[in-house]
Amino acid sequence: MASGTDFELRYSHNIIEHLGLKLYQNKPTNVLAELVSNSWDADAKNVWLDLNQSHLAVYDDGVGMSREELSLNYLVIGKKKRVSGNLDSVTNRARKLMGRKGIGKLAPFGIAQKISLLTISKESSKCCWIELDLSKLLRDSVDKSHQEFNYKPRIVCDNVAKEEIPISEDRYGYVQKFLESTKETGTLVIMEDLSLKKGIPERQLMVSLGQRFTVTLLRDDFSVHVNDIEVTEKQALPTFAYRIPEEGYKEETINLNGRNRDVRYWVGFVEQAEWPQDQAGVGVYTHGKIAQDRPFVFGLKGREISTRYMYGVIEADWLDELEEDVVSTDRTSINWENDDTEEMHKWGKDIVAKWINDYRKFQRSQNEAKVLERINTIPNLPKITSSEKATIKDMVCSMSPKIYRDEKLQTEVLEKLTSAWTHRPTRNIIKSLWDRIEKSEGNEEEFTNILKDIHDHLVPESLSLSVTVAQKIYALTKLYELSKNGTETQLQALLENFPWILGTDKVKVNANVSLKEIARKAAADGNIPGHGHTKEQLEMIANNPDSATRPDFAFFSDDNNSNLIVVELKSPLIPLEDTHLLQLFSYFYWLKRLYPSATITGYLIGQNPGNAVSTKDPDINIVTWENICLQSRKDYLELLAAMLHGISEHYDDIRIQDVIEIGGQPTKELLHRMAEADSPLEELFTRINKKLEKNK
Repeated sequence: MASGTDFELRYSHNIIEHLGLKLYQNKPTNVLAELVSNSWDADAKNVWLDLNQSHLAVYDDGVGMSREELSLNYLVIGKKKRVSGNLDSVTNRARKLMGRKGIGKLAPFGIAQKISLLTISKESSKCCWIELDLSKLLRDSVDKSHQEFNYKPRIVCDNVAKEEIPISEDRYGYVQKFLESTKETGTLVIMEDLSLKKGIPERQLMVSLGQRFTVTLLRDDFSVHVNDIEVTEKQALPTFAYRIPEEGYKEETINLNGRNRDVRYWVGFVEQAEWPQDQAGVGVYTHGKIAQDRPFVFGLKGREISTRYMYGVIEADWLDELEEDVVSTDRTSINWENDDTEEMHKWGKDIVAKWINDYRKFQRSQNEAKVLERINTIPNLPKITSSEKATIKDMVCSMSPKIYRDEKLQTEVLEKLTSAWTHRPTRNIIKSLWDRIEKSEGNEEEFTNILKDIHDHLVPESLSLSVTVAQKIYALTKLYELSKNGTETQLQALLENFPWILGTDKVKVNANVSLKEIARKAAADGNIPGHGHTKEQLEMIANNPDSATRPDFAFFSDDNNSNLIVVELKSPLIPLEDTHLLQLFSYFYWLKRLYPSATITGYLIGQNPGNAVSTKDPDINIVTWENICLQSRKDYLELLAAMLHGISEHYDDIRIQDVIEIGGQPTKELLHRMAEADSPLEELFTRINKKLEKNK
């Protein structure tokens, strides 16, 4: 064995538990990200991550560590990589160091009980291999709780040539694979005795690494491989419908507190937000690694619909070079109250607002043709002229961006607007326009100009429809209270009388009494389960219309039975069980046999703590009463906001006041949030507030 300083891990009481276990506990992607950071700092060109259910390995072809570096740097917890004298230092590959605090080495203990580290130094070509056991570390912590203590790792080999590495100790074949992949130098970390209950999905890890290392993954001199598959930009990042700039990034020098700071950035907007909420927004990067994680938009309010589709990247290396460490230990947030960061936060808010405004302009230009095509293809839409279609198209394109993405909502808005256009008040207006044309002796140019004003004449009908929507919002607010303690009979009666409670896309369905009778008879005949009733009871129910009628089942359909909905409902006080789901499936497939060409949807509604009852069937929805009320109310609030968009000149119309008063507090809150983010609505509500104050 080589002579020299003993390998010894020195640490204070509880440091392992708090900075290793609790900071990274059950966060495998964060743990692996820390190890990828180390590979970056080691000037590696490649880093490999091998995933297994019971053990993991991360290895690179970086410069490795000498015996002295391993002993005096790596095995000293909390020894900073960077101090005031080397904050802007770079590696041989012109990389700025990601690591700073010296505690990332503890990250693997968040998911593993045993860590093995093998490193081959570029400086000496010698190999050191040690093993760290968490159980022994923690045991020693308890035994020596009032002193600084140390722990001696198991030494597998100490400063030996590569040919002398004891391959017999290679329990999983990682050492052999490391030597074959790296050729000369590098570092291997093996994690054993994992605390994870399930394996790490490859795709999920690639997306996570893409988020945390977006900047570095786009460089030619650094490649990350997951189970031998290289993580590319295409795999790590979504496909963008709109990007600023179209390629690369923009560079800018901004003056913050009298000092010039360099930043560079790009942002993309996706067509469909097929990601969780916490993956949208802006990530702020320093030295190639995430420092402010998503979801983050610099505190911008009122643009949530657009930011849900946004993926932005801002690079500001100087944030990690300040005297004060403003980046959190887990690299998920930045201290924006620091004197050097507060001004950047204001700049960021402005740049995000500009991105969204540019995106909305792009959206409108892209969607005008689609909206017009939709007007021409919606079944049973009243026939109108090309000029009228163009006017309605302009109205829809001036509404909330949600209208572009939600086909069901867009259809409903187009149906309402077209219906309003063809109602008698509008016909009278058009007749008066013709009368004016007659008086102008057939001046067609004047007629064309007058037609452009039809948009203004449609506002009264839109306002009337807004009052109807506000009434639904008020009803849903009241239903929210009932959703906590209502009986099955009460809730079934509500659904059967007001199927729109299930959502804005259910306005065309009604309770199907005849289908309910057919189901009752089928159950009595034994073709479907009796749902808690005996055969005798079912026969009695079938023969006596006045008897009890299974208060926890309801059927809905449109006029021609092309869309059918079957709902099993339970009291909000009764937890759902798998038997309830099986019962719903029996009725669902019975309907499929009865109506093979229909679109059939099933709902199981009740209390579902911890999502104990679940299904992967996309046609079956398992929801709580509370979520139904909240989601439906949210949909109608967004529909109302879209209808009121762009009518600020009609602030004193009595129907505006009706909308505010009937819709209740949730309506006021949402529309005021919209007003804060949109100047026409802001003007509208400024005038409304003045009017309401004057009338008190």
